[in-house]
Amino acid sequence: MENKQTNKPAFQPIILIPVYNGRDSLYTLNKQIASITDLPVIVVNDGSTDGLMENDLQGVIYLKHDENRGKGAALKTGLQRAKSLGYTHCITLDADGQHDPQFLPKFINLQKSYPDRLVVGARDLSDPSMPFHRKLSNNITSLMVSLRIGAPVLDAQVGYRSYPLKDSRLWESIEDGFQFESDVFFKVSKLNYKLAWQPVSVIYNGASSNMEPVWDTLRFVRTYFRSFMC
Repeated sequence: MENKQTNKPAFQPIILIPVYNGRDSLYTLNKQIASITDLPVIVVNDGSTDGLMENDLQGVIYLKHDENRGKGAALKTGLQRAKSLGYTHCITLDADGQHDPQFLPKFINLQKSYPDRLVVGARDLSDPSMPFHRKLSNNITSLMVSLRIGAPVLDAQVGYRSYPLKDSRLWESIEDGFQFESDVFFKVSKLNYKLAWQPVSVIYNGASSNMEPVWDTLRFVRTYFRSFMC
């Protein structure tokens, strides 16, 4: 189901959920979203092998990669589709249940107040429920990105965001993995965007993560140095 916006309203957001082998948590999240807001939803299935099917997700715009290409690739696919359909902003949530959809109205209101800014969720990176390796990684990468772009970055790795869709250069990145979300901050700096921060809760529900701590740290370092060359 695709509803192309033809009257080009000043503010017309859509929700985007990338998913890889997160069928059950996605079903729950989709129901929660429907109980909170009537915004349309794009789901990008990034080559899942857990039986996720379009027919199980009523009322969403369903896109699928034939093979797993990475979270960044899924986000880019969804953002580009949202823009092509005429939506003005795109709110992204992870499918694993770590992003509380109860914050969606706050993202919507903040984005409406600052339509030209990238709105980013800000978790409490000192929260004791956050696993130590994630806390360490988040704090280090947030500091490095802050220093790189010359502006405070409270949470460089969070995927709960709202993207303005007017300029696709914001998400045109060489990064296809988790590093895409850090690279977006470098695009923000180069395109002279401003940031707006929406506090969100920290939810670690025991769900498995597709992140590889050592390799993804090394990939972030590569992304960081690439930012000086691109």
